[in-house]
Amino acid sequence: MGIKLKKTNQISLIWRKYPSYKYLTYTNILTGLTSWGSFIAMLVLLNQITDNGIQLGMLWAVSGLAPLMFSFLVGFLVDRFNPKKVIVFSEVFRGILFLGYIVVPLLGGMYAWILFCLLRFVGGLLNSLATIARQTIIPDLIEEDDLIVANSFNFTITSSIRLLGAAAGGTLISFLDLDIAWMVTSLSFFVSAIISSRITLKNNRKMVSSKNIKKEFVVGIQVIKEQKFVKLVLLAALSGGIIIGSFNLMLEQFVSNVYETKHYGISLLYISEGIISVLVGYWLANNKFLFKNPYKYGYVYILMGLTWTLFGFTEQLYQGAISLMLFAFVGAFIVPFERQIMQTDVPAHLRGRLFGLWNTCSLASIQVGAFLTGVFIYYFGIRSVPILTSVLEVGLGIFFIFYVKKHIVVGAAKQINTTH
Repeated sequence: MGIKLKKTNQISLIWRKYPSYKYLTYTNILTGLTSWGSFIAMLVLLNQITDNGIQLGMLWAVSGLAPLMFSFLVGFLVDRFNPKKVIVFSEVFRGILFLGYIVVPLLGGMYAWILFCLLRFVGGLLNSLATIARQTIIPDLIEEDDLIVANSFNFTITSSIRLLGAAAGGTLISFLDLDIAWMVTSLSFFVSAIISSRITLKNNRKMVSSKNIKKEFVVGIQVIKEQKFVKLVLLAALSGGIIIGSFNLMLEQFVSNVYETKHYGISLLYISEGIISVLVGYWLANNKFLFKNPYKYGYVYILMGLTWTLFGFTEQLYQGAISLMLFAFVGAFIVPFERQIMQTDVPAHLRGRLFGLWNTCSLASIQVGAFLTGVFIYYFGIRSVPILTSVLEVGLGIFFIFYVKKHIVVGAAKQINTTH
């Protein structure tokens, strides 16, 4: 009973200890759930204002380019301003922006397309701004020793929202008018802005920023060169993004063409993966778990690649669910480690641009992964995709182990030389 009490108290303790972190968590949950509903609503609206698949695909792709193109530059803005003010600003303007979707179907034709693209493009910029600010502000709200709990708990929240948000969003759209969805989402952002305004930073971050963007870019690159783990995390974003880019497409393809099951099979696969992510993330948060020897995360990256490869060999729906549960179990250990590195190994005044670069690396590789999925299916068949897209992840894991062990040995040798 004593162990269970300790586990239960970890998250409630961090909320009591850091009220501002609690407020940030509230806003994550609120806007996360409504954003899922608006995401589904966007797909429905896009189908209403387009006449064929080509128009639908092009409008969706073009309007969604903002996070991919500008995340790194948006990070500079986060570094230049108080992250709390950035969050409040982005929430207020996103609240106004979502009301614009009510006007889209009233225009029709090309004007509807232009307004839809403009709203989603600007919304993507504001979303990147808020996301990066939320990631960089956490070390300003809580002590470093509690970052493990916060990062693991955030992963649990994200996984839970992924499970609940799609279902809630689909239900909302099914029974209510689209305009209601836009108004509910808009209201959630206004409420989020009010809650975010109550956040108090435990220290005033010193904004060190020059007006020369080129100079600031060089400073950011220098951090990557000097901090070995930051470099590895960015590489992991590239290799992991390839898998993520193929993930959604593979679930649909395997359910339809390999398992030959109805579409409910996709939901079952998502639920299997999501539940494990939630449970393991919660366990990691309550136990403040990180490997003491960082090279062990190399084995985790290898296992991520191998468990995704395993999915490619499945024949039945239950086998696919089991392989995704293993994939989720392994992947959950990576999230708090990578967040911890980016929050502690990067100076406070540079976090925005580095988180922006991290986001850009991930989004770019996701697009590459989606493209490669189509190529691999065409030339090698469906089953080849999980195997081929996991190669980089396994390779990263092997490189991670040798690279970290090498630097541990070199660092130990330098320490011995300085003491003698």
